[in-house]
Amino acid sequence: MKSLVYITLLLTAMVISDACQTKDPIPLAPAGAVAVAKVNAAKAYFDVTNLATTEFEFQLSGEDFGQGVGVKAIEVWVGLNSPKIALAASMTACGNGVGCLYPSGALGPLPSRLVATDKLWKTFSTLPATVSIKASEAAAAVGVATTSLLLNDTFQLKFVVQTNDGRRFDAFHDGICDETRGQVGDCRLVIRVDNKKALYQPLK
Repeated sequence: MKSLVYITLLLTAMVISDACQTKDPIPLAPAGAVAVAKVNAAKAYFDVTNLATTEFEFQLSGEDFGQGVGVKAIEVWVGLNSPKIALAASMTACGNGVGCLYPSGALGPLPSRLVATDKLWKTFSTLPATVSIKASEAAAAVGVATTSLLLNDTFQLKFVVQTNDGRRFDAFHDGICDETRGQVGDCRLVIRVDNKKALYQPLK
């Protein structure tokens, strides 16, 4: 009989304890939109040996994840990063990462928020769009001469999404900001000033 009383008291205490806990609902993600970019593999870098005419090309579209927000336009901003990196063979072909040497600077630094030195290049309101930008255009946008560009300099194209309901998304979770294609969205692309022979694969 005593065992039954103890069990009853224990169950009552557990029920009361559970009832006293605050269980806040998990908030729903706000309805938003991102840019989606698919790079043309044949035009995926600025050729350092032909900076006068080389161009970078990609397909640009918007994604609202079926929430009916709609993408009105996408702004493309340009920024220049000059990390002064000399890539050794061990940095481009070192296998599984064991015993590798790594650059002291970042070719595509994160986070990719807009900064004061970034310049608005173009706004695309007809989507999807095929976007081509020449090395000379990127250099002019940030106020440098094409002849001053060096091997391993990088341009970052940053995307700002305008939605049909009047919002403007200019900051995104950094997890969608690397250069691995096939993600749900992109907030930037990194363009290497490079030669194809030395292309650093993680940022191709």
